[in-house]
Amino acid sequence: VDEIIFGNAFASEEEFKAIDQVMKEAYVNIPKLVGQDYLAELLPHGDVERVPFKVVLDDGVTDLEKEILFDNVYHQCGETPYYMIRSRWTRMFYGKKSVPERKIDEEYYHRGDVVIVNDNLAHYRGEVQIVLKDMKVDGQRNRIGHIPEADHILLNEVKSGRGICFLK
Repeated sequence: VDEIIFGNAFASEEEFKAIDQVMKEAYVNIPKLVGQDYLAELLPHGDVERVPFKVVLDDGVTDLEKEILFDNVYHQCGETPYYMIRSRWTRMFYGKKSVPERKIDEEYYHRGDVVIVNDNLAHYRGEVQIVLKDMKVDGQRNRIGHIPEADHILLNEVKSGRGICFLK
């Protein structure tokens, strides 16, 4: 965003606070890991621009799932299929922690649903995904919540290598 224009005559204090919050979330400086394993060279570092997404959380989301979702920086994988946005970084850090399956009473995940891979797909455990097209609920992912429909247009801006984050 290079310029923000408000449609009303005078922007309210609330509007300025909302823009300030988004701008604070959109950029982050990530220090380079030193002395770590091979991941240190692969992980993003320096000034990273992110597309910020609001998330409406489902009931029953665990503290670990919230930590995975909110306390990490995500980069869109290059090999991402057309039906989801994937970020593999969290599975590298949380892959050995247990993420028990939480069942939902729906047959499909829908555009804007945010999911975390659970223990039933251990190799990808902890990976965060955003659903782009309806996907059958398969027991391998826990729905954490959903991105409000008004923000779905931002999903089109997430291309390979683009950073994203989730707003609390």
